[in-house]
Amino acid sequence: MWAPRHPDTQLIAYLKGELADRDHRRVASHVSTCAECTRALEDFRKILQDLATSVPQPPEIQWGAYRAELRQKLEGRRQPLWGWQWLLRPLPVALSAAVAGALLILAFPSGTYRPPVTADLAFLEETAVASRLDLLQQYSMLERLDLWEDLDVIQHLDTIQPTRKS
Repeated sequence: MWAPRHPDTQLIAYLKGELADRDHRRVASHVSTCAECTRALEDFRKILQDLATSVPQPPEIQWGAYRAELRQKLEGRRQPLWGWQWLLRPLPVALSAAVAGALLILAFPSGTYRPPVTADLAFLEETAVASRLDLLQQYSMLERLDLWEDLDVIQHLDTIQPTRKS
C-alpha cells in the first residue's frame, strides 16, 4: 500500500496560515490521519507560542523625532565656514595642481618637447650597414648605378672587386 508523503516542510506554514487553499486542505487531511505529523504539529505550535512570548516587541518608531534629527544633520552640513576655514576647501585642489606643475617642469626642463629625430637613427643605421659591406670603398661604383636597373649588381655588391683608376 502506498503511504502518503509527510508534509514536514509545510507544517509551520500550515500553522501560520500561509499555505494556498489546495495545499492547506492537503496538509489538513494528512494531519488528521497521521499521528506522527499531529505530534510534530503540536510541537511546532508550542515552539511558535514560546517564541512569540519570549521576543520583546520592537519599540515604535518616532517619525517626528527621526525627521527632526535628520533636518538638524542636514543643516549642520550647510553651515557656512567662518574665519580661516574657507581656505581649507580649495587647498587639496591647489596642492594637486602645484604638484602636477612641478612634475611637468621636472620632466621637460627646456620647456619644449622635442620628439626623437628618426633621420638621425636612419643615418646611424646606414653607417653601420655600410661599414659591414665595405660600401664606402666602392662609392664611385654606387654613384653610377641606377637602383632599379642595376638591382642585380646591388644585391651582389659585397662580391664586386673595387676598380682602380689609372
